[in-house]
Amino acid sequence: MKKPEINVFVVILGVVTIIIGATIIPSTHVYVFHLFGKLINVSQRGLSFFTVLDGFFITIVGYGLKAKGRGTWRAIVSATIVTLFILSLSSLRHYDITWIGLALAILVLVLLIRHRKEYVYPSISLGRPEIAVAIIAIIFTVSYGVGGSLLLGNQFIPRISNIEDALYFTGEAVTTLGLGDILPVTFTSRMFTISLSVLGIGIFFGAMAIIITPIIERRIGGIVIRMGERQLKSLKNYVLVLGYSDFVHGYVTNIKNSGKVVVIVIRDQQQADKLRSDGFIVLNQNADEEDLLNSFNLENSSRILVASNDDGYNLLIVAAINQIKNQEKFKDKITVLVSNNKNLNKFKIFGYEIADISSVVSKYLQGGY
Repeated sequence: MKKPEINVFVVILGVVTIIIGATIIPSTHVYVFHLFGKLINVSQRGLSFFTVLDGFFITIVGYGLKAKGRGTWRAIVSATIVTLFILSLSSLRHYDITWIGLALAILVLVLLIRHRKEYVYPSISLGRPEIAVAIIAIIFTVSYGVGGSLLLGNQFIPRISNIEDALYFTGEAVTTLGLGDILPVTFTSRMFTISLSVLGIGIFFGAMAIIITPIIERRIGGIVIRMGERQLKSLKNYVLVLGYSDFVHGYVTNIKNSGKVVVIVIRDQQQADKLRSDGFIVLNQNADEEDLLNSFNLENSSRILVASNDDGYNLLIVAAINQIKNQEKFKDKITVLVSNNKNLNKFKIFGYEIADISSVVSKYLQGGY
């Protein structure tokens, strides 16, 4: 029986954290801490708001763990540590359900740390313009809600007088929960509440969808469909396959299953889709494009295979590689597959390692297999 993926436990943790946060909302308890000689008050209600947000974050990002991204792993580990802190604080009261969340958070943290070497793929870049705009929209919505709530604090019952209550009310309005425990009692505060709800529906959730959609697409459609130059540069200890043939399928499959990153550059769309569904990083481009090759930090690769079954295409790829600067730093990592031994001399002038496929097959057959 196949063991559940770690992302399943992470999503369960996120859902449980949301339930815990919703359960402790009615509490009016206030925690008092002494920090650097000052008294700091933290209300249970404000803590519950952060708990729900933390749960949503873990649930959403948890789906992306399937893609084995380094950034996603770091984000979930950080969020799980925050969850442990929040739930530990809440457990000081008599909320028995928090102990379930604590046990689950510890389990998730242990699993993530034990399997940390599996998370080697580059994460989706947040530098894309639409994602940057989405993040700004979320920050603006929350800032507008908190600032407006504090500014109009006297026009609510009970009065909103601290950031925790302002955050809590903003969350109520943006998510349109409308629990009714904080009421706007003047025309201005009511119009502000309506505008905040409209922002929540029209901007906040739209922005969240922009951020979440690439994560879901990446999980459904394979590891990566298109990668930016920054992401290609960040790859380390990876195997790069330029062109593709069935001769290397078993090799790259074993490499991928061992946890190492395999990037395949292939021009055939149908075969690219098949490889992508198998979990490889696939770039559906011509492997002989110099701009593409320069997008990689080839020094950080562990091996480079020129592996098309077309010797003419392989020759173009090798010629393109030969134009890259400082190739002495990765030259010994390159292996070229040659299908026809009559073409060997054409490749030898470049000085790369050559695998004569016809010779390998001949030796295999002569061995009596």
